[in-house]
Formats: sequence, structure tokens, C-alpha cells
Amino acid sequence: MLRESGVATRLVATSFMVVVAGCLVISHGIAPAGGAEQVWDYSQLTPHDLGLGREAVYNLPAVPAIGFVSPGIGEEWVEGTTVAITWQATGPICWVRLYYYGGRCPLGGRSRGSFGVVIADNVPHTNSVQWTVPWIDATCFRLRIAGFDSSGQRLADFERTVRFRPRELVGLPDTCIAIIKRKQRLYYYKDGQIVRMHLVSTAGRGHSTPLMKPGDYSSRRGAMGQVFRKSPNPRSRRYDVTMPYWLAITSTGSHGIHGTSPNLYYRLGRPASHGCIRQHRKDARILYELVPVGTPGYIF
Repeated sequence: MLRESGVATRLVATSFMVVVAGCLVISHGIAPAGGAEQVWDYSQLTPHDLGLGREAVYNLPAVPAIGFVSPGIGEEWVEGTTVAITWQATGPICWVRLYYYGGRCPLGGRSRGSFGVVIADNVPHTNSVQWTVPWIDATCFRLRIAGFDSSGQRLADFERTVRFRPRELVGLPDTCIAIIKRKQRLYYYKDGQIVRMHLVSTAGRGHSTPLMKPGDYSSRRGAMGQVFRKSPNPRSRRYDVTMPYWLAITSTGSHGIHGTSPNLYYRLGRPASHGCIRQHRKDARILYELVPVGTPGYIF
């Protein structure tokens, strides 16, 4: 079975030869980038050696075998786009099953369970399937393919991590905070990577959380669209409540990102605030420590 490890060596689909327990095997699945056919004697390698690439090899089968061509290693897919999932396989594989799975956005560091969805089943082995990427409640997911013979016996499988980006977050600066009201989620990007994803509550009925981007201005709220200042535990005079780990996203302080009361955690993930962006206090503390003043802020 072929799986990923954590080193940045790029692999491509090509042909290669492998010597396994003294038997020469020709495969067309996954091989090191750059190359012509190679002969590898895996009988002499340790488990550490087998894990050196981005694709580590465990229980390497002779044939059959299967592996993704697309998505590539480290690839990011955007919500709403139609992508081609392509693969290479050897052996008597007649049809494949494709599915994805992962862990849902946690709340305060605690799991909210997992998801698993079949993309296509009993698909003829044609090396390609088109898929429109849905919204996914995670920053990444595992895409898995399994190959079966004509009798329905599973012969080989493979999986790869794919990074996920909501459609609103295309084209943003490499470092920023972004809130998506339709999904009640907050994202913190740093150096082009999602560092944090939180459940939040924006304004409930009768209140307003304004859309914003850096450079926006409102006569009521002043400048908008960045972290103007931080305060660890200010108090709202209007609502007579404390707002732990406050990040002001308007210059007047009319709106900000902050922790909410534990008795309101059950409302996170749906509109419920008076206009600010509420979070679990554990999430709010981590974000507060990570985000410097001046960080661009977006609300969609």
C-alpha cells in the first residue's frame, strides 16, 4: 500500500522496475520524479529508508498496484471547481471506488467527529474521473482510491492528503484573517497556509456583522479590514460583558473577534452575536497570541 510521509521529494507517475524479495516487478504507478526506469532492491532497505520520500512504501505489493497522478503531492483544491482525479494502475483491476474523509473543524481543541463521503463507486478503470469539489469542514482531507477485480475483490488502494480552500478565500494575501458568514467559520492564513480554522458566531437576527476588506471605511465604524489593536480582556460598556482576547477589526472598536462565554459555546457555528465574531475561549486565546496588529481582515 502506498501512503504519504512528510518529506518534500516530488514523485510522478511513470514506469519503474522494483526488485522485491528477489523478484523483478515492472510497475507503472508511482516512481521518483525525473526519471527513466530504475531498479530498486527493497529487500536491502530498512523501514526508515522506505519513508524517505513524500510517498513512503509499506507492504509493497508486486502487482497489482494503484496510485494518483492527480492530485499531486501538496496540491490544493478550491471549493466549486471541477477537477480531474487521475490515476495509474497495474494488474487485473477492473473498477475503482473513490472517496474522501477527514476530521471536522474542532471546537476549542476538541474533536467534532469525522466525515467520509463516496465520490464515485463501481467506476470502470478508465484512469480519470471528474469531480466538483464541495465545501469541506476541514483545512484538508484524505482522498482515497481502491481498485477491485471483476469479482469485487479489492486488489490495491492508495490515498493522498489534499489541501482545501473555500471559494471566497482565493486571491487573498498570504497572511490574513478571513471570516465566511455563510459557513460561520474563521480562517487564519500565515505564509499562504491555513494555520487555524475556528467555529464562530457572527451577528444574529436584528444585529449586523459588516462585510469588509482592508481599506474599507464606514462613517459609523471608521476604517475596517485589519486588526487595529488587541486587548486581553476588555469590557463592553454597551452589553456589560467581558470580551476575552479581543482583536478590533474596525478603528472605532465597534466590531471585533473575541472569546465568548462557555454557556454560549453551543451556539458557535451559527449566527448568534450582537455583531462581533465570537469564538471558543481556547481558540480565541491561540488566535490572539498568533495574530499581530496590522494583520489584514476580511469578512465575506
